[in-house]
Amino acid sequence: MILYTMMPEELIFPLESSTYNTQKVVTHNGIPLLVEKLEGPECRVLRVMSSNPNHYMNDAYMPGTKITLT
Repeated sequence: MILYTMMPEELIFPLESSTYNTQKVVTHNGIPLLVEKLEGPECRVLRVMSSNPNHYMNDAYMPGTKITLT
């Protein structure tokens, strides 16, 4: 089966609810980010939630990058 859609994969094939328990939206240096909580104050960036195109060009906030929250 081929599914042609513009909807994100997460909406069509939802993950387990325990996966979402570790995610939260934070603002880091004025940029809203969806992060996955790791151990201690560390988080992994999952998605940039900003409407500013310049925030997407910042390599420090690429998905997969680890950041430290204070």
